[in-house]
Amino acid sequence: MSRDIVKLWFAVVALLISGGMSQALGAQTASDAGSPHLAYIGTLDHKLLIIDEDQDAVVGEIQLGGTPRTAALSADQKQIYIINTQMTIEIVDLATRKVTGTIDLSDEHSRARITAIARNWFNGEGAQARFSGIAVDPNGRYLYSTLRMITRDKNEYHLDPPKFVVIDLQSKAVVKSFDFPKEYDTGFGFRATFKVSPDGKFLYVFDDDIMIMDLSSFTIVDRIPLAKPPYPGASPYRLTAGDDPYDGVATVTSLFVSFDPIVHKGTLGLASLDMTTRKIAYTPIGADLPMIGFMVAPGKKLGYSVMYTGAAGNRTTEWWTWDLQTHRVINRAPLEARTTFNFGISGDGTKLYLYGSGSTLEIFNADTLKSEKLLFLNKDLTTRIVTLARDSDATGTGAHAGAQ
Repeated sequence: MSRDIVKLWFAVVALLISGGMSQALGAQTASDAGSPHLAYIGTLDHKLLIIDEDQDAVVGEIQLGGTPRTAALSADQKQIYIINTQMTIEIVDLATRKVTGTIDLSDEHSRARITAIARNWFNGEGAQARFSGIAVDPNGRYLYSTLRMITRDKNEYHLDPPKFVVIDLQSKAVVKSFDFPKEYDTGFGFRATFKVSPDGKFLYVFDDDIMIMDLSSFTIVDRIPLAKPPYPGASPYRLTAGDDPYDGVATVTSLFVSFDPIVHKGTLGLASLDMTTRKIAYTPIGADLPMIGFMVAPGKKLGYSVMYTGAAGNRTTEWWTWDLQTHRVINRAPLEARTTFNFGISGDGTKLYLYGSGSTLEIFNADTLKSEKLLFLNKDLTTRIVTLARDSDATGTGAHAGAQ
């Protein structure tokens, strides 16, 4: 009888232990599966807000040392590099939600100016804005940018010629600086953007053509002429190094517009540069129409734009959904847009974000193009929105940045 009781006791203990382990493993799996998908955006009061894309809510904030103006994500999507209005670089660790380092290139006699701006690059008026002026090393060691120093003497200020600089993220200092080549004697210019090759050895400068520069000597080693459309007399395609999260470190996807010489009708298209083969594929999408921004969804099957007619108080706007494979507009919906605004897309492409020129963030369903929620942040927004890609296997960089 006692032996039966002992056996029963051991059976109960084993069942409890097994059940507890199963519950713990289940909880761990659920925790892994339910990890939050986060987005980040800077505010005027020296903060980086953390937005949960699943909850559509602000779930935290990171205190910064200055007003953020530009945000660039590291290749491993573990850090965000903030350039504030004082031209100081702040390194934000996303896991700990803290500023782990600051790089100040100014001193008591001189002030640094980093050429890092959000600029219009797409078809002039009402153009989509992209951040230009800084490139992140895919290996996570360096930042590359154009730097100008303003030196103060007793009675006057001197603006030094621009230099291309290599900023070491470990030593937090400029470790190399180069004079620009003769054709870029004043820097890369307002229209140029650039991206570092996957091996960290070359800089691809997207201008009238694509210049490939050796980063060890800052000399031009190759040039990729940009193609002209198949019809005679049209303007060449112009490409821009953007921040598509599903490009990976070896690909640059860019919109382009080309105009014919007679009636100046524009053609909108999508180009993809393979940085390993240095080949470019051009895919026309459709006629270039008045639009404010164009975002490509993950998978590059769908695109979204804000179309407008009229001006000022008579302007009307609409969301358009583009099927990039069939070159058709498959959905459209009216949009009560603000006078000026930016828009971005979530990490999985299911939501569209409308923000800027104020303290609200409006969230739209990308399928229905209907507004689902309006977040009142009570803080003016100062940077683009940065989201993390959902599928790490689909991207080398794993990040998405909205238009700013």
